[in-house]
Amino acid sequence: MYLFSRRGGLAYFKLGEVAVELVPPPLAGVLSKRLREGASLVVVGPHGVGKSVAVGLVAYAAAEEGAVVIDLASDTSTFAEYLRLARRAGWAFAVFDALPPQFYAEPEVWSEQAALWRDSCGRILARADYVKRLGFPSVVVLPTELAVRCRSELAGYERLAVEPDAGLAREIFAKNSDVYCGADYADAVVERVSTWGEGVAYMALHAAKALQFCDEDPRRVADGARDAYAEKLAAYVKILYAPSCSKARRFVSLLAYRHLPPHIASQAAHYEAVESRVRTLEKLLSLADKLAGPHREYVKILALQSAEELRRLMRPGWVAKSIEATSGGIYEEVLKRVEEEVRRQCGIVRREVNLRVLAKAFVIVEEAYNDLAKATVALAMGQSPCVGKMAKLCRGGAMDEALINALIHPIRLSAEAPPSLTSGLEYYAGKRAEEVGEKGWLEVLNALYEAAERHRVDLRPFRDYVELALTRGNLITKRLALALVQSAAVAPGDAIALALKTAVELGEDTETLAAKYVEAVGDAGPIYEKCGVECREVVVEVAVASAAKAAAARPCQALRQMELALESAGYGQVVKRYKPSERCSESI
Repeated sequence: MYLFSRRGGLAYFKLGEVAVELVPPPLAGVLSKRLREGASLVVVGPHGVGKSVAVGLVAYAAAEEGAVVIDLASDTSTFAEYLRLARRAGWAFAVFDALPPQFYAEPEVWSEQAALWRDSCGRILARADYVKRLGFPSVVVLPTELAVRCRSELAGYERLAVEPDAGLAREIFAKNSDVYCGADYADAVVERVSTWGEGVAYMALHAAKALQFCDEDPRRVADGARDAYAEKLAAYVKILYAPSCSKARRFVSLLAYRHLPPHIASQAAHYEAVESRVRTLEKLLSLADKLAGPHREYVKILALQSAEELRRLMRPGWVAKSIEATSGGIYEEVLKRVEEEVRRQCGIVRREVNLRVLAKAFVIVEEAYNDLAKATVALAMGQSPCVGKMAKLCRGGAMDEALINALIHPIRLSAEAPPSLTSGLEYYAGKRAEEVGEKGWLEVLNALYEAAERHRVDLRPFRDYVELALTRGNLITKRLALALVQSAAVAPGDAIALALKTAVELGEDTETLAAKYVEAVGDAGPIYEKCGVECREVVVEVAVASAAKAAAARPCQALRQMELALESAGYGQVVKRYKPSERCSESI
């Protein structure tokens, strides 16, 4: 309260060495009314939009009336003294502000207040509950990313959401600028700072204090305020997420995989531990199937313990939730800037993680074997894989393409414990094609071929069935597989190449398959490697068509395709002698 003052009916705040004339935000009136009615409140919103100023003005006005404002972050003896005074006063309420206004003068110092909430929000809210039992309300002020801490405890608080207010920013600029440059100039500055969607109140203040002459470009003045705002946020983000190198590593990992669902991103931060436990679980589950009696039960107990450890690693922590709660704008840029800084300082090298391992860990821990099989079939039918427990790996009803690829490439994901489903494609989704024999291949191929008439069938989830049918099946099986590859909307390039080879062996027409292969792959090399001179005509056709497709954008690739056509036609020695593609200036 000692930083607030009132002169001539106007409220001021001392921000460092600068006296700031305060503009009461619309929130202040609502806040004062609800506190007097006894409501405990949590004020949440982006940084720099006037949350703390509103609470500070209400607290200062209450103190002027003789009320006691209890600091929930004070030490034990001071807190006890606050309570003693509150009992004697007519009105009192408690306050905790994670980033008070002083933050914008000394960000490194006052970011520790946010760190206090990060580490001790439960203790702070326990104090607030005690104050509430004494008959006094509380107000907690949090930026959006900190509102994920102690969320369950905050559920009993009335939530007041604050949004950026351009009108408030314009008034702040007008009242605090030492140079008057007219309403149009002020509008230009405020319009610029308002485009960033956060920090508008602080940036308007900074621009007002930085302005010296009216011939300065308002955009440049606003950009200077933006840089100052971002610099202060960077100090806060570093203290909040990366105060040490060990925490910085987790921060970097979570930031790298924030586009993935929380259950996967959280595992990525502990990838080595997750990978080790998944391998252990695979061995234990495999061993349990081979044992009987008490030995089997003992192995199952060990598997349950490993699964519980995986569950703990998979559970999204507050950092993952906090990072996920914010996206875009200046704050996003600051996160990336701090990430680069801590990478250099701590020598952090980004780890590549195997998403299949993380997806398998999820399936094992959630016992989602049936849902994995259903998701696999849904992908094959061109439908959403967000079914059952697999929906936890989706956002907005859609699964990330990288995660889909992890589920089906190079072959569909399976766990040691197969699904309990006993029929249909879901049953075969939990089996490898080698396990079920030709009868199983035919069932799968028939089901997919019939579905291709109604759905956009994708063969990638069942590519092993298709490839084994093409290579080891009898004549009927091979022809069914050829028809399926032709009719499917999506087929792996390797499967189409194998289908072309099989079609040549059976004397079947290859025109449709060749066109499909050119569209999907555009490189005759794999066909030439699989089939050689036996597929001469097909290779020539595919190579020339691929060259025509690549000629405009990738001329060297087109030249290489023409070489393949010549090699397949029997002119390999000529190609080797001159090697025209190696002389091409564009890399192939």
